Amino acid sequence: MIKFLFIALMFCPAFWIYGQKKQEVSSNPIIYGDFLIAGANVGNEVNGVTFGLTINYQSNKDLFSFRTTYIAEKNDDVGLGAILLVPLLIGGDSFNEFGLLYGKRFIFDESSFSVSAGISTNLMKFSSTVDGMVTKLRESYIAFPFELNFRLFKATKKRFSLLYGLIPIGEPTGFGGSFGIKFFGSLGTFNYVGIGLNFGFGFHKKY
Repeated sequence: MIKFLFIALMFCPAFWIYGQKKQEVSSNPIIYGDFLIAGANVGNEVNGVTFGLTINYQSNKDLFSFRTTYIAEKNDDVGLGAILLVPLLIGGDSFNEFGLLYGKRFIFDESSFSVSAGISTNLMKFSSTVDGMVTKLRESYIAFPFELNFRLFKATKKRFSLLYGLIPIGEPTGFGGSFGIKFFGSLGTFNYVGIGLNFGFGFHKKY
């Protein structure tokens, strides 16, 4: 009996240390942000270049997201500013969305797929022509956004590096970039859909 207790006392610390190390390996949260550039169509009112920012947090397979989306139609009245890109996307018809979404995200070795839906507040600024007269209109409404995402990211912890990997920096980390495709839209007073490319940074899985 004494011999058994002695062996147990010898092995318990080893199991505890191993458990702590295993927990530390997968202790990072799954949280990441992404930037979207796409094309989208809000009915026949606003059609143009789409920019988006999303912050995501995952617990188990549950995904919680906050997203903002901006659709800018080309402004034909910009004047001399037409030689630059930014003025072309300001002052014309536009669409702005702020939404909260919930969904499911399934993680594979170096990729993931997610589907989400939620609620948003939308503001659309557009022009209406009646009898040759152009009128600027604003429409605010509640909508139901949705999105499907497929993204790629690094499979294992790696060190940051310079000069294409020739100069490693710091300790291996799970923090890194991602690249993917997003199909998105919302249902409301004005429905819209779009598809584009996603570029992200953060912790995309447990490392």
